[in-house]
Amino acid sequence: MVRASIAGLASLLLAGCEFSSDLNERNLQGYEFNLFEIQKYCTVTRNGDKHLAFNCERDELSPVARGCEGLLTAGLKDPKLLCGGGLWILQDICHIQMTGANTGNIICRK
Repeated sequence: MVRASIAGLASLLLAGCEFSSDLNERNLQGYEFNLFEIQKYCTVTRNGDKHLAFNCERDELSPVARGCEGLLTAGLKDPKLLCGGGLWILQDICHIQMTGANTGNIICRK
């Protein structure tokens, strides 16, 4: 029973991405960009005491800038990544790494 639940959960997590051995080579399902492009062309900027806004240099990454945000719940050391809609999968494979008090990068793993 537990194995079936774990398998079901794993398939749900992978449903948001086209599966490959290297997610950086494939576009996220339903989008014209991949994880590598998010890491390379998107950053976060502090917007008030606790909120982080996503900024992306390329037009095709505008869904990330509109659909994701960061939240400083434990100071700069552990910002939370929140994404809605079809980009919710990014919460499981990416995190925010602050490079200063007001800026940070998005880091995604395979």
